[in-house]
Amino acid sequence: MKFSKLKYLSAFVLMCQISSVNASTTTGNMTVDATVVASCSVVVNSLSFGNYSLTQLDASAVITPTCTNGTTYYIELSAGSGTGATTTTRKMTSGANTLNYSIYKDSSRATVWGTGTTDRVSSTGTGAAQTFTAYGRIPASQASPLGAYTDTVVVTVTF
Repeated sequence: MKFSKLKYLSAFVLMCQISSVNASTTTGNMTVDATVVASCSVVVNSLSFGNYSLTQLDASAVITPTCTNGTTYYIELSAGSGTGATTTTRKMTSGANTLNYSIYKDSSRATVWGTGTTDRVSSTGTGAAQTFTAYGRIPASQASPLGAYTDTVVVTVTF
């Protein structure tokens, strides 16, 4: 018994219809969630005064924190590592010698940037990098001996 091409085609179409009649589907819901948490990072540039020659010398450095959107934070600057330094009078050292300087929150150099509620800088994160400038000053007429003076100030972002 021979089947014609038409009979094969008819049988195939019939099987496809039966298969689709018996097919069924079901659905379910997948819950997707995440929690955005407070987070901050900070990039700090050097405060480089250059050459000091007994006249007042000013310089500035950029502090760039990046905090999650809506995160309240504040930035504090330590007194530095020089012996006897305070946030008002920081001390760069060259061996046992010191060179005094200060760091301020404002370009007029009127408000010291340090630690504590009144001496720190506060802000709220946007999710993007935010830029703050630290304004440094070495007062005139210091009798510090020749040498290369350095200090390390710790920048702390608390959130």
